[in-house]
Amino acid sequence: MKQLPPRILPTFTITCFLIALLLAVVSCRKENALVPSDEDENYFVIKDNPNDPVDHAIYEFYNATGIAGFCNDTIHRKRIGDSEGQQQYTYITLSLSYTLFSNQYIYFRPVSNKGRIPALLHLLRQDFLPGLPENFQIPSLFFVDSIWTLHPEQNIGIADGWTSFHGFNTVGISVKDVEAMNADEERMYISSLLAGLAERRLKRDAYQHLSRDFFSISRTAAQAMTPTDIYSGTPFFLLGINTVPPPQNLGFMRYFEHTFAIWMGLPDPVAPPGESEDLRAFLTAAFFYTPQEFESINAGKTLILKKFNAIRDIALNAGFQLPG
Repeated sequence: MKQLPPRILPTFTITCFLIALLLAVVSCRKENALVPSDEDENYFVIKDNPNDPVDHAIYEFYNATGIAGFCNDTIHRKRIGDSEGQQQYTYITLSLSYTLFSNQYIYFRPVSNKGRIPALLHLLRQDFLPGLPENFQIPSLFFVDSIWTLHPEQNIGIADGWTSFHGFNTVGISVKDVEAMNADEERMYISSLLAGLAERRLKRDAYQHLSRDFFSISRTAAQAMTPTDIYSGTPFFLLGINTVPPPQNLGFMRYFEHTFAIWMGLPDPVAPPGESEDLRAFLTAAFFYTPQEFESINAGKTLILKKFNAIRDIALNAGFQLPG
């Protein structure tokens, strides 16, 4: 009898058989009941607390605008397990510093007087939100006393534009005593708040335009004094400029005392503003003054007027609402 060689099943056939067997075994097991998960929980939902006037005002603002407000940067705590008898938690926090690519050096002082928040929220609804572009998204509001970066907070005024900062998942708002302000002070405060948000939007979406038509004015004016970029954050003393020119000669609103220069004990810590400081100051002015008002105040300051007109054009093209 002729012996036939053993028949070997193709690899594909064997694979299909094993998969079918595995599926049959799995399908015979009793499945666990499905349970709801809180992985998609929205932590930016505000619940009403009618017994607390501040909480109630924050809720009413949220109900009208969809924007949540918080007085603490930790907004939720969730238990994730136990370790050696100790409960383990994860925390959901607001961040002004974190970005997808790096951390920024942003400092804040927690809000000390929550009683000022209701009047502030009314002002935000009335004058702040209408000044933003239609498509502007505010993830949440984080109420603080003050915000600063490189310069000591005591050197920063409302007109410098550091009353707000758009962070990773929130907008920091420096809470001021709105009820004690007159009409012009309220307008300056709102202008400063808007400048903080506009600075981030313009540097993100219109930086080429800013560099060409705004920052270049001061850079060009400083080239005869120093080969170093005037926006480098270097004090004049280290730039080799012993006689500090008036700010308007370089197209700046004002100078700052440099924090690290103070710590190092330099004889003259005065420094030109960085790009953010310069941009925020001019944006605050653009949100506050009409072109005619600003020109009358700064008559003869050619570079200041040129930068003011440039920033108005850029901000208007981005959808911000300006006077005049």
